Amino acid sequence: MTLLDRFRAQPRQNPDPAVRLSYVSELPLDDRETIASVAREDEDPRVRRAAVAKLMEPRTLASIAASDRDEGVRGQALAMLRDIALESFEGVAETESLEAVDALTDLRSLGAVAKTTSREVVALRAVSRIDDPRIIGSIARHAALEAARRSAFEWLHAKGERAEILAVAMNGDFKDTAVSAVELLGERSELDQISARSRNKSAAKRARALIREADEQAALNAAQTSVVDVADEATTAATVPLHESIVEAVGDAVLERAPVSVLDPAAADAGASRTEDTPSNEPPSHPGDRARPRAADRTRGGCRGSTGRCRPCERATPVRPRSPRVERRDDP
Repeated sequence: MTLLDRFRAQPRQNPDPAVRLSYVSELPLDDRETIASVAREDEDPRVRRAAVAKLMEPRTLASIAASDRDEGVRGQALAMLRDIALESFEGVAETESLEAVDALTDLRSLGAVAKTTSREVVALRAVSRIDDPRIIGSIARHAALEAARRSAFEWLHAKGERAEILAVAMNGDFKDTAVSAVELLGERSELDQISARSRNKSAAKRARALIREADEQAALNAAQTSVVDVADEATTAATVPLHESIVEAVGDAVLERAPVSVLDPAAADAGASRTEDTPSNEPPSHPGDRARPRAADRTRGGCRGSTGRCRPCERATPVRPRSPRVERRDDP
């Protein structure tokens, strides 16, 4: 091809890749249709990559990222989608950022968007499109927005990803999710590990507090168990049947000391009536004798009003001897 033919040819169809590269660099950003055509159709990957770097259409970028035969072109398309989602370019609206997030299929790129975007709605949309526990755990540890961290942490909790929750407690950059992770981890070994090696001071402090509370509760439970055991032993000892000989001995002692009114009420009434009917010539007993119970006298039949007193009465009050009767005789 002669020099004249080169000048006559259109820059886009120029066989020299350098000319086409120069042509792409001079294209304005609002000429999206031409840029998209070059990005999809040019034979040289360098020209396609240059066109992709100026392309602002999320859907076209997603198609190129999925189907281009050159790895460098695909990587450039993914980088453009990520930058649009993060609104790294002037004039990018929220709708275009959301379109870029929806167009992204690379989970790492979505994770980067969720961790670094300044728009909460974009971060939450990115988190919703990720299903890798490791990437979700990274968002829970390092995302700039609290809403993104909380959404990722709740995902880990719902899925039961205990290893990632422990990683959040150990390496989380922010207090909210790190302390929440400690609250979910109740095993002593995990709490010991967090309290000793966590990079988050708040998480380590909370782990130490939980360990202290667990030790205090264990001591309280042990004390309560000891009290219950002592009470059970006392109850068991009280319910053990007494030996037959002990029962008989106690019964005999009760019978000896029990009043007759308890043992035989009829005999007690009969003895009392006989005592009242028979006049007594005995001197009044000591005042203290009247206060003593006379059950023992009644048990043995009571006093019969004779000149002497029964043995129980003699033990209670000594019998005074009567003086001999002197008969009076008249002198002769």
